[in-house]
Amino acid sequence: MRRTMLVYAGIDEAGYGPLMGPLCVATSQWCIRDASDPLAPPDLWKLLQRAVCRSAKDRRGRIAINDSKKLKGTGVAGEHPMRAIERGVLASLTLHPTPPAILATDTELFAHLGVDDPALHAAWYAGSIALPWACDRPRLQIAESMLRSAAKSGAVASHTLACKAVDAESINAAAQRGMVKTSIPWALLIQIVQALSAQWPTTAVRVAADRQSGRMRYLDDLMRAFPDDRLAILHEDPLESIYRLDRAGAPASAPLVISFTVEGECGHLPIALASMTAKYTRELWMARLNRWFSQHVHSLVPTAGYVKDGRRFLQVVRPTLAAQGLAETRLIRAI
Repeated sequence: MRRTMLVYAGIDEAGYGPLMGPLCVATSQWCIRDASDPLAPPDLWKLLQRAVCRSAKDRRGRIAINDSKKLKGTGVAGEHPMRAIERGVLASLTLHPTPPAILATDTELFAHLGVDDPALHAAWYAGSIALPWACDRPRLQIAESMLRSAAKSGAVASHTLACKAVDAESINAAAQRGMVKTSIPWALLIQIVQALSAQWPTTAVRVAADRQSGRMRYLDDLMRAFPDDRLAILHEDPLESIYRLDRAGAPASAPLVISFTVEGECGHLPIALASMTAKYTRELWMARLNRWFSQHVHSLVPTAGYVKDGRRFLQVVRPTLAAQGLAETRLIRAI
């Protein structure tokens, strides 16, 4: 009997609101055997329950996959706040069709994820951070082994992570071209969906994303992004909007279905893992930024880059920027 395949992808972002640091939009893409219905993607928490769960305090030591806001720790009791997030993100790389060798630095991780915004070559992002950064390698290796075993028995063929990142300089350039703030993550999302469609032209694709800017209707924007495809509204209400794209040249059995859901990371594991990946990627870049400025400013209190604290941080580092001949517009977002 002919085996079918479903590509089930989730997209989420981190860093939309801050004053500084990159906006990161990540995708978690799963290839699942014998699950061709894009309107009914499998519950991956259930399918992989031997290895994954939603809680960072699982008694069985499984891998926590959830909204990054729910998994980032407080740092009490000496635990790194990013421990659970890093473990989930790095362990998931073991399911890549060609798994990377042991990633020794964040530079190697960024290359694997495809993070390539030229603005991230700013002086304050110099150097690299050794990996693992927040959890120990033996626990990571255990997690990888658990996930490989669960994926094999759960009909998961492979998993791929990717991340796009745009820093302040690129965001400001987009603003000068007339783009509004909400259009930037949407543009990155569309790029990801277009790439998925091109990569899997004859395979059913299910894309799940969080609701974008609180909007309920997306048909017009999708039609502009996919002018050659036939689009249909499957569902629109205040909680979820779902659309079907019958792609030009693709068989009728291989549509691309995309949904935008309020708190989508609660219902779609790929969105949750994308959330973790975007957060992890941004936190590593911010760690680089804080490290560089702390080398120039004595007793500098680090920043996460959000508006109120970002303004405090900018006041302190402004003399350093001037002394180094670095424009504030390369650090601070205009929108």
